Amino acid sequence: MSTSPRIATGVPGLDAILEGGLAPGSVYMLIGRPGVGKTILANQLCYHQATHGRRAVFFTLLTESHAGMLAHLRRMTFFTEAVVGDSMVYFSGYKVLEDAGLAGLARLVGKAMTDRSPSLVVIDGFGAVSAAAEDGNETKQLVRQLQAFSASVGCATVLISCAGADLVQPEHTIVDGVIELSQDLNGQRTLRHLQVRKLRGGRPITGRHTVEITDAGLAVHPRFEADLENRDPSERPRPMPRVRHGDARVCFGIPGLDAMMRGGPVVASTTMLLGCSGAGKTTLALSFLAAGAAAGEPGLFFGMYEQPEDLIDKCGRLGIPLQAGIDAGKIEMLWERPIEGVLDVLADRLLAHIRRLGVKRLVIDGMHSLFRTVDFPDRMRAVSAALAEALTAFGVTTVYTLEAPDILHAGSLRVPISDLSAICQNLIAVRMVDRGDQVDRVLTVLKMRDSDHDRSVREMMITDHGIVIGSRARLHRRGRGRE
Repeated sequence: MSTSPRIATGVPGLDAILEGGLAPGSVYMLIGRPGVGKTILANQLCYHQATHGRRAVFFTLLTESHAGMLAHLRRMTFFTEAVVGDSMVYFSGYKVLEDAGLAGLARLVGKAMTDRSPSLVVIDGFGAVSAAAEDGNETKQLVRQLQAFSASVGCATVLISCAGADLVQPEHTIVDGVIELSQDLNGQRTLRHLQVRKLRGGRPITGRHTVEITDAGLAVHPRFEADLENRDPSERPRPMPRVRHGDARVCFGIPGLDAMMRGGPVVASTTMLLGCSGAGKTTLALSFLAAGAAAGEPGLFFGMYEQPEDLIDKCGRLGIPLQAGIDAGKIEMLWERPIEGVLDVLADRLLAHIRRLGVKRLVIDGMHSLFRTVDFPDRMRAVSAALAEALTAFGVTTVYTLEAPDILHAGSLRVPISDLSAICQNLIAVRMVDRGDQVDRVLTVLKMRDSDHDRSVREMMITDHGIVIGSRARLHRRGRGRE
């Protein structure tokens, strides 16, 4: 493998996974079932080369005409018709393979490489080679020839095959890298992934990475919990000097709650607001953002249920100056559809907004909704911890809301997720208590890591002038619940 600089793919996220791109002089297999996006990805790689001062050659061993392929590509924004026939050329090897076998195909590819001096060569439909070969050794010999051609020209070669990882071909042992695209159905959602099965001489980001396909082509979102050092330098959070507990606090803007927390959460900490639907979690969180805006601290609201317009109207009725913060450019409201998102995509978008706005206060409303966007449930703990670490490194003080199943209960709360310590340093519970003739809200600061706080249960009232924390509340034991 060449020690020359790697060839950038131009595919968002893919270069980070591949340690910078494709290595000159190397041959890669791009595998996957039909319909996963292999041909789109390969063309995207080629057009990036052709529009950035390099050349690309695309061989097809399929019966589909080039005109048909180009017709499908025209909707893609990466498609540039002006380079076709110049820095981007297509060859059909189907007839050559049929008439002259693998040796004839090798001569065709070798001549095109010598004549064109491309930086990237793609051979689509490599499964036809295996079908035409007398045995696996003949296929291996062709791959070795392609490696020699690639090394002499200094290009990378990508072989596309309609095979899954469960079907290992002889050529997989010869090529320098194996990249798999896959597609699965999770409920009603289609989940696309990319995985580097093999990368000779390299250390790719391992695991299955989320893939999006839009009119812009493919975008790959590396596993969020993977080491942030693998990301582009511009995307890495800069470490924040450690803040001694108690030295720097941010207020909620609610005098009673700030007093209970001895001034508010510590800077760059994470606070979970836990309670049933309607308890007032979102209103508390919006008060936190409004207080930050009044102090000149940029804030971001990230929600998946209530529309921003409805939340702004609610705050207007309650006397919470959210609109003033938005008008001043200190608060931005970000809303995502809860049924369409994928966790890695949402996390990347969230960090992009934080970098762009210089966010110091963040509210993630509906942590349970975020959990539902994870493709594999066993990832949730690692992703949550990585997100908390990244936000801390950016110096962001974060408030999550999380719905608890208990509605009217004076006893202990059942927390719907495990290991909260990996997600938050502070935990505030808001409960609805049945008094018999009315239902009241009560608030408790259950936890503040390494910080003193008021652990009493307090009345909480939502008024026309915002949230008011009142006197100590009296809770009555019900059944076996604890006070």
